[in-house]
Amino acid sequence: MISDILEQRINACDGQFRLGVFGGTFDPIHLGHLILAQSAYEQFALDNVLLIPTGRPTRKLSSGFSDAEQRLAMTEAAVTGDERFAVSRLEIDRPGTTYTIDTIRALKAAWGDRVLLYLITGADAAADLPTWKGAAEIAAGLQAVLFARRPGTEQGELAQAAQLLDCEIAEISMPLIDISAMDLRKRIQTGRTLRYLVPEAVENYIRDTGLYQESA
Repeated sequence: MISDILEQRINACDGQFRLGVFGGTFDPIHLGHLILAQSAYEQFALDNVLLIPTGRPTRKLSSGFSDAEQRLAMTEAAVTGDERFAVSRLEIDRPGTTYTIDTIRALKAAWGDRVLLYLITGADAAADLPTWKGAAEIAAGLQAVLFARRPGTEQGELAQAAQLLDCEIAEISMPLIDISAMDLRKRIQTGRTLRYLVPEAVENYIRDTGLYQESA
């Protein structure tokens, strides 16, 4: 399932629908993620941003991550009531390792040219995109790659990636929000609060379920 709510919004659109595609483990989703999504939405005149919790992420197979349904629940809780955002379980329901190319194919198969896709990611991932599985096909299916600046990623790396893929790679202007999901998990394990770091609904979910409270 991609998103019934999003499907309704696309069907109600007279022209082409501008959709931000924002995937991640979201373990947990935090305010840095949401500020990035909101900044992309505003600056690139997107009609909606689709948040897609990963199922089995290929680049994190060596490290543990929380149950997919829990990560989905937190993502849904984070954006409930905000019509600018939708959440999809597309990658969670897909068996095997999660690859972005499969997600782009699914979105293109569902909506074709009615929807213009904008991939939202970090600068490090944008620079690394030419090495991804099906990179050329990913780039061909996108209007642009939108990235948030990350320490250590050089402008030349991004320019090289754009040239290799023959696609637009554009920076999202936003405050530098240095929140790490790993640090948030450690805060919980050491009894510290998540207040002002995650949405209240996400904080409540983590507290009510006891998520992350076992020692690493």
